Amino acid sequence: VLFASPVIMGFTSALLKKTHEKLLPLVHPYLEFVQTEVRHLARYEKYPLMALLLEKGNDTDEEDIKIISDIYRRDAINFKTQFCFTKLTSDPLGEVADEIDSV
Repeated sequence: VLFASPVIMGFTSALLKKTHEKLLPLVHPYLEFVQTEVRHLARYEKYPLMALLLEKGNDTDEEDIKIISDIYRRDAINFKTQFCFTKLTSDPLGEVADEIDSV
């Protein structure tokens, strides 16, 4: 799944956030301890890979991109899947296409 959004006030758009929250029923509400963390139990055997494509706003900095990427990376752990990449719309098109193709 490729999540795409402009960065607005330091985070993804409200539309993507709402869409992302609708994915929560894909995991059980039950929790398990994994090492030192609490994680959701998987509801299904397999989940799709996750990636992120962001468009920087005028006030977006590298810390905003890192925070957003870290949140989606942590969500991928809860979904028992792999977070593949974060790319920006300002990155060279060929580079973005290569990342998508590699998934």
